[in-house]
Amino acid sequence: MPLTVTDTIERQIEIAAPRDRVWRAITTESEFQQWFGIRIKSGKFQPGVRLEVLTTHPDFAGIVFHFTVVEMKAPEYFSWRWVPGALEPEGEATTLVEFRLEETKNGTLVKIKESGFDQISLGYRAKAFEDNTGGWEHQAKSLASYVAQNR
Repeated sequence: MPLTVTDTIERQIEIAAPRDRVWRAITTESEFQQWFGIRIKSGKFQPGVRLEVLTTHPDFAGIVFHFTVVEMKAPEYFSWRWVPGALEPEGEATTLVEFRLEETKNGTLVKIKESGFDQISLGYRAKAFEDNTGGWEHQAKSLASYVAQNR
């Protein structure tokens, strides 16, 4: 019987670019907005700061959500907390999103991990986990494409 993991989503992608370049794409607000499909309404990427963002992706345009930057350790680690999913229900537990960047001989390995789904209420957890499983696959590809086009 296969093991079913319900607490953590992990994705990784190797990008043919130096780690500093990938770091900028992930942690510079103007660049992050482009590949992640959002517009930042308020806040900035600094530990402890809560950002309010508006989605610009055609399938989800106009949805407002929030995340709080937890840690930034250039050029290897960036993390935030948010209530996953488009609904962002009041009082729901947050998950931790982490980006780890490792140099490789061909560029940069980006590891994306979102954990803490088991702390979310049972009624909301399955949908949030399902949505973000596909979402992180999309975002990893979007990041790689953005960096390739914006060296």
